[in-house]
Amino acid sequence: MSKKQNKTDKAFKAVLLDADGTLYDSTMLHFEAYRKACFELYTFDFTEEIYFTECVRKYKKPPQILQEQGIEYNAEEFYLKKREYYFEIAKKKLRPMYGLKIFLRNLQKSHIPCAVVSGASLNSLIDSINLLGLDGFFHFIISHEDIGAKQKPDPYPFLIASKKLGIFHRHCLAFEDTESGIRSAKGAGMYCIAVRNSANSRDELGEADLVVEDYSKLKYRILDNQIVLL
Repeated sequence: MSKKQNKTDKAFKAVLLDADGTLYDSTMLHFEAYRKACFELYTFDFTEEIYFTECVRKYKKPPQILQEQGIEYNAEEFYLKKREYYFEIAKKKLRPMYGLKIFLRNLQKSHIPCAVVSGASLNSLIDSINLLGLDGFFHFIISHEDIGAKQKPDPYPFLIASKKLGIFHRHCLAFEDTESGIRSAKGAGMYCIAVRNSANSRDELGEADLVVEDYSKLKYRILDNQIVLL
């Protein structure tokens, strides 16, 4: 575990978590689903190199890559097929991040509100969260449908989450796993913890206030219905 700031206690009244890469690591599951959909529908070899270089690093959507390859595609058909493959794979392989459930249970027992803040579609988030049995931990989910064009790194997603909770943004603790997500949380005036996963293992994540390998490495205590970082 590494810290950016001096070791001082920080107390927070609410916790806001990104989903993919923060609640669960589905990076390779999405790759497998995209690869299968691309091959079945268009006989296109969607390689791991393409996925990490173009999608993960450059934030390109797979249909954009198909278009660049001169492949005609139907976006609705493509995403339906990809979603079908993803949940077929997820039922067998999707797991919560290490230490997450214990962390969420501790917050729940102490009546500290939690919410999900993601740019993914609401249906996709609900499916994944329910699949892992995490649905009872969150007060609400902020999704693509709530955010629209104001995606991360815009601070808007985290600001509307704190407003919906009725808790001042500086009293919210954010968890993220990407530079854009970290910038979004920091832009909203929140303390941000970055969580390591398979996609960001080599990234600096330097704008985060704290970087942890997993939730079991997070040092905190619960005091007066607040989470206090140690």
